[in-house]
Amino acid sequence: MSNRYGIDLVFEPPFTSRVYRARQLICGQYGAWAAEMHMLRMNLIPYFQCSETVLDLLAHGISKVADQSRTRSPRFSINCFGVSSDRENNGVSLDFHNAGRQQRGVDFLTLAPQHPLAQLRVDTAEFIAGLPGAHLADSDPPFRPHISLLEHGGLPPAVLADATEFARGGSIDLGLPAVARAWRLAISRYSSTAAGDDWSNGRWASDLSWKCLHSYIL
Repeated sequence: MSNRYGIDLVFEPPFTSRVYRARQLICGQYGAWAAEMHMLRMNLIPYFQCSETVLDLLAHGISKVADQSRTRSPRFSINCFGVSSDRENNGVSLDFHNAGRQQRGVDFLTLAPQHPLAQLRVDTAEFIAGLPGAHLADSDPPFRPHISLLEHGGLPPAVLADATEFARGGSIDLGLPAVARAWRLAISRYSSTAAGDDWSNGRWASDLSWKCLHSYIL
């Protein structure tokens, strides 16, 4: 059994419950369950290694990060820009960045550095990078704020396009709000035998299990 840890952002229950129903619909419709094997959350720091001997230090440090965020911007909000295909992970995601659109000539593919979510993510990453016994991936991709509705589904391109359209229609029918509010910052432990030492490319998808170890008010 291989373990990894994640720092996850959970949004307020009214928003999360609607997204959860949307995720159930699309995973059931297309027989792709990798996303359903997770709690409904936004990854801030996914699948990092951490020695069990420093878990108390991890919990204490992330508690302080949450306190700082709550002091700066209690229950901050972020715009939800809807559903798009996530071709890199053969899936469909709910995006919280204005992908492909422009405002006053600026392409908002990522959050502005001063946004509370961007600050929260930077503070979290910096703490973990300095924690003895914790190891972040050597080549972390740029942070893309999203929630996976379907991932590592093994769908052909045409079917993935259908799944994206299905998810858009379902999200409209469920009345997904256009704004999400932060609720909790969570530390989760993820376990998989299939992943072994390589947690990339969804190798965990066949047997993932998880447990929420700590949760802090934002």
